[in-house]
Amino acid sequence: MNKTDIFQSPYDLICAMEEVSLMKRFLPYSKGSPSRSVTYDDQYDRANIIFFSDSHIDFRNQDESLDNVKRTIDFANNCPIPMDAIVNAGDAITPFQVNSKENALSRAEKFFGIAKESRIPFVFAKGNHDLNDWGNYPENAFTDRDWSNIFYDFAEERYGIVRQIKKSGEKSTWHYYDIEDKKIRIISVDNQDTDKTIADAEGKVKYYGGKYFYISNEQMNWIAHTALNFDDKEEKDWGVIVTFHQIPGDKEEYQNAVKEFIKLCGAFNRCETYSNNYVCHENSFFDMSVDVDFTRYASLEKKPHMICGLVGHMHEDKTEVHEGITFIWIVNGSSTDVASDARIVRIPGTSVQNCFDILNIDTRKRKIRMFRYGAGVNCYGVGGDRFLPDGLDY
Repeated sequence: MNKTDIFQSPYDLICAMEEVSLMKRFLPYSKGSPSRSVTYDDQYDRANIIFFSDSHIDFRNQDESLDNVKRTIDFANNCPIPMDAIVNAGDAITPFQVNSKENALSRAEKFFGIAKESRIPFVFAKGNHDLNDWGNYPENAFTDRDWSNIFYDFAEERYGIVRQIKKSGEKSTWHYYDIEDKKIRIISVDNQDTDKTIADAEGKVKYYGGKYFYISNEQMNWIAHTALNFDDKEEKDWGVIVTFHQIPGDKEEYQNAVKEFIKLCGAFNRCETYSNNYVCHENSFFDMSVDVDFTRYASLEKKPHMICGLVGHMHEDKTEVHEGITFIWIVNGSSTDVASDARIVRIPGTSVQNCFDILNIDTRKRKIRMFRYGAGVNCYGVGGDRFLPDGLDY
């Protein structure tokens, strides 16, 4: 049989070899123990989540970047070990200047047209490039209704994501998805949740996503009282993964709501109270009033808890601990090496063109391991795998 009957191009062969390499490293951890002696008690399923971010499909190498998205989805759909979810931390597209809504929507539809082919629940958190508001006029910025049409209505119907009905009557972009059999909740946070109606002196969006990051009072209260509420669960020891685009620096105009959100997660993890009452004199949109009491879980032997945070934006592999919670970044999923980790040369048609991770979560022993497909083989060892072999505690 001619190899062209199986592989349409040399890159198909390279991708197949990369998948074999990935599976050889990952399979021992998907079920069973990596230790020398394996007992019956070690034979249980771990949770497995595909994690990728910052595809920037319309920036450079457009065909290759879209191909990366497709190959990631195809892998998840066809993996012999079932994947529980796909998480993407934003920046699917890259508009950052005056750009018509029609043009931006056509870009987004290319990405989400592929994402909708996923048979695995797809959880998407918007990035700063995804709103078409950066250096643009308010009428061109994506609205809640636009986002519902682009993807979130589909995700709600197909995968069962849970959204909030906002005071405006529209459904929120922030949401959560439950992996019921693993007792894991993935919360997608919109930290581009600012006032897009206010224009600057040039008539463009003042609080645009490329510079301004926020989580509104409405969203924070939904997270505090709904997404982090497990009162209706018979078994309370659920683990929580939060995903959002970035941890921003402080702004003079208003408080750093993302840092406040992380404090909220810390209070939840420690079964404490959290309170935040803030008045912004520049714009009342940024006012906040949140009071929540998680001490009701403190006496439980098995408590709800944080697993980790999954973050994009930085285009590099790194890990930080905030409020006792591990936050994990990933190299960009675009095939271009522009604005990416300088340690990785992205060469289309090679194993470093694409990049995604399998996040492997052992909910019994509270361990996280990550297995890399593609980019990263040149900087972190074989495959760029992380937290091996012992696993990262949570």
